[in-house]
Amino acid sequence: MRGEITLSSGKKSDYYLDCKLTTLDPEGALLTGYCVLDLLDQMGVKPDAIGGLSMGADPVVSAAIVVSEIERRPLPGFLVRKEAKKHGREKQIEGLSNPRGKKVVIADEVCTTGGSTQEAIDAAEREGCEVIGVISLVDREEGGSEKLREKYNYRSIFTARELLAENQTPAEAAGRAR
Repeated sequence: MRGEITLSSGKKSDYYLDCKLTTLDPEGALLTGYCVLDLLDQMGVKPDAIGGLSMGADPVVSAAIVVSEIERRPLPGFLVRKEAKKHGREKQIEGLSNPRGKKVVIADEVCTTGGSTQEAIDAAEREGCEVIGVISLVDREEGGSEKLREKYNYRSIFTARELLAENQTPAEAAGRAR
């Protein structure tokens, strides 16, 4: 979507990338899952689980775990709340019964400043997870990915520049992501 928009980071932008239009579409979710698993293979990581900050990472994680089962290489998922629940087991991370020592990949839909992704990383590390990879569907190339790369094995499936390129079909954009 083009036009002035305020991003979750608080930054202003003249475009918005609504990844949920893809990740919550049946075919888009399937393709997202395959792209995530392919990217993990390219990164050379073998995580015990994949997760990220709710709500942005929810459909990405769900797509990846479903496709991992289809491909007979099951990869459990987990979700990170903005803050721990105030009731029940008072957990911030859902889906991992014993996170300590788990090798995990943190996923997000879009990386701008990296703030949301870093929140999920921090929560996972507080619970004793080892973050062996960080991925996003789209890197807006606005500084966040550089910060993440300083400490983590970070990759994206697409860049905003690729997706916004004029005269490019979606198939051409997908071909560049491989």
